[in-house]
Amino acid sequence: TLEGIEPPIWRSVIFPRNGTLHELHRAIQMMFDWYDYHLYQFEIGNRHFEAPDEGSEGEDSTEARLSKLITGPGQTFIYLYDFGDGWAHRIEVEDAHVSADPGWIPWLVDGARRGPPEDCGGVDGYQRLIEAAKAPRESLDEDDREFVEWAGDDFDPEKFNVAQARHALLLAAAWGCLKRR
Repeated sequence: TLEGIEPPIWRSVIFPRNGTLHELHRAIQMMFDWYDYHLYQFEIGNRHFEAPDEGSEGEDSTEARLSKLITGPGQTFIYLYDFGDGWAHRIEVEDAHVSADPGWIPWLVDGARRGPPEDCGGVDGYQRLIEAAKAPRESLDEDDREFVEWAGDDFDPEKFNVAQARHALLLAAAWGCLKRR
């Protein structure tokens, strides 16, 4: 669930226990229709995991397997993406007994509402975009009119297509795009 937005934007996914946090990061990117060009971090207990990078201070997310970090149902942890926009996701483990078969790939079960557009300015920017998109164009100032045009004519915060997101996620997993290159 994406924090700070009402009504909530959420996804439910079955994710392989043998998967890494980096693979989970990439899956979240797919499910929220983001482009994966910002830094990220997972916070699990008092541990922090990031993509291996020269400036990284956290543990290596490409080596961190969920099977070693997940204690069971009810556990929650945080996924932060784009430190400028500050997207924080609360991840809740609903079931930790799914097969650890290395052949499993992620499966998007359900979700609600479209993910915010990349680089829209975080929660405040997203709320501004939603309000501007609802207003008649002629009533908007130039900045808000440009903001709505930037988001695109098809921007609808309520619209989330589970089948389309599931398809993208399955293709990315099957083609190995969730792994670090």
